[in-house]
Amino acid sequence: MSGDTHGIPVPRAVDAVLREFVNALGKVAIYPPGHRFISESAASLIDRLDVAMADRDSLTISILPHGLLLDGMAADPLPGVLREFAARIHRKNIAVIQLRRGVTAAELAAVLAALAASDADETVGRDGLHLEHARVVPMTYDALALGGTTAEHELDEAFWTTLAEAAFDRQMAGSDAAPTVPQLADAISERAARGADGAKQVYEALATFAAALAGREGHVAGGARHRFVELLSALSRPTTTRVVSAAPSSASRRRFLTDALELVPPALLIQLLESVAEADDKPISAPLRSLLGKLAGGEAIDIGAADGGFAMQVLGLVQQWDGVSDEVDEAADAHVGVDPARVLALGLEVGVPSAGVIGAACRLADAQRLVEALQLIDDSRNDSGTAHTVRDAILGPALIEKLVAEPATDFALIERVAAHIGSAALGHLLDALAAATERTARRRLLDILVRIGPGAEATLLARLEGAPWYLARNILAVLAQFSAIANVEPVFTALSDPEVRVRQEALKVLVRQRPARDRAIAQALVSGEESLVRMALTALGGDCPPQLVAAVLAVLDHPEPALPVQAIRALAESDSPLIVARLLPLVRARRGVFRRVRLRPKSPVMLAALELLARRWRTEGPVVAVMQLVAASTDPEVRGAIGSAG
Repeated sequence: MSGDTHGIPVPRAVDAVLREFVNALGKVAIYPPGHRFISESAASLIDRLDVAMADRDSLTISILPHGLLLDGMAADPLPGVLREFAARIHRKNIAVIQLRRGVTAAELAAVLAALAASDADETVGRDGLHLEHARVVPMTYDALALGGTTAEHELDEAFWTTLAEAAFDRQMAGSDAAPTVPQLADAISERAARGADGAKQVYEALATFAAALAGREGHVAGGARHRFVELLSALSRPTTTRVVSAAPSSASRRRFLTDALELVPPALLIQLLESVAEADDKPISAPLRSLLGKLAGGEAIDIGAADGGFAMQVLGLVQQWDGVSDEVDEAADAHVGVDPARVLALGLEVGVPSAGVIGAACRLADAQRLVEALQLIDDSRNDSGTAHTVRDAILGPALIEKLVAEPATDFALIERVAAHIGSAALGHLLDALAAATERTARRRLLDILVRIGPGAEATLLARLEGAPWYLARNILAVLAQFSAIANVEPVFTALSDPEVRVRQEALKVLVRQRPARDRAIAQALVSGEESLVRMALTALGGDCPPQLVAAVLAVLDHPEPALPVQAIRALAESDSPLIVARLLPLVRARRGVFRRVRLRPKSPVMLAALELLARRWRTEGPVVAVMQLVAASTDPEVRGAIGSAG
């Protein structure tokens, strides 16, 4: 056997129906009953159904957590809008939506209203919806273990009715008498012999019934099991082979056989095993058939007397058959077993973080369905203690390591996990940051590191020492976002790094730390490095403390003209007596034969110095003489400098 599955592309007409169905469902959810948008979308859906039904009697949509089955076959590839639709409907506990030829606008409106209702999971998701040309089938077999005897009986009857409808190819009316086992067996034989479509519908109903019964873990109602086994016993070998051959995959057949292990006696189990093998075109050899007969020999054949030892022998055979994995490809069939998402949802609902519930959450995470698991866990209606226990079980450093190593990085998911485990994620995040080649990836990783918060400081600083310049720069970029750094000395070491980009990021960190700010600015100003000087002056703004006046005045000699201008503006509010003596040479000079004092040629530096002198020290002796020279100037911009300052 093989677990491989092959999806079918969605036919264009069916794709149009599905998209219009999604559109109509959205309109029903948004607008009040009777709104014209609802009636228009319903009419459009009817038109598209007419086209799609031209060559078919019905359209059966089976709902998977992340996909759809169309008439029993997996739809692949599936557009994103339809995958989202499947996930949304699956959360409402819906298993199947079936539309038959002749469906009316009123019936469609009823289906849409039922699915769009806020309590759909408690209404149609529990009871289903049965109309003449449309029906919605809930995933009732997931809840069997929670119900009492009465509920189990009602569900068994529902499964039996579904099986009868598949066999007789019509909807059973409430007044119809339930068929007997021989009648149902005859109908199945006739339907399966007519064609593969009929056999497929019978298989789906039969597999669903088997999964429901097997899922009760030992408390299967005797009547339901008796009828199930009686029916299988009444089917001929050719009919059984036709039915199981209609399964969408060998994985589905294997699951059906596994479910039957707990239900049927050894003799019947051998017949099923042979039918499944023939359906996979790998018939059981005569020696193996003889061996199985010996294993089953002498065991009771009565219903309910299946021996556990023989069942385990058969299960081992199935699991090792051609190396088929124990994992069942659930995407191949809606009825291959209870979805771990359902197990997790039920565990959260009843507030029981059992090993089975935690195991289901882990299986979801391992099957690339972590987002789905987290959505279930994060539901505000969950018991907080249960949710926390399950969350701790699936979120950890190993998961971060796995997520950052994936080619298609899901940064939103990485952020979600990192937010939960905090500093434990830092090592793997920094490794990913060091290896990142795209700017977008680096930006997202930096954002995640910042959100971990100041608790990451020690790890970041430890990684800073000896880091390559590009990683050191990024680590400092993260530290720059923290409001306070307890240990600034490693950052001061980085302020002397050979790489200017590292020095720049180190300065950004230090100027945000009040105790280290003045020391860092002074070191940057003294360095003479243009970018560092500019950053230091920008950090000062117009508020230069007395201890930094000398360092700022030293910038007046910098060859880059913009920096002296910026330095003068940084001194705007300072009263230091050192300032006048350093600014005067920038605005005046002795020129000519007689060495008379004259204004310097106009420049940005000269105008900035002149403006500051006029605003702060215009009454001082040397400055008064400069003001007189300016007043006599014919340059309006020079005169305007002292005018605006005054």
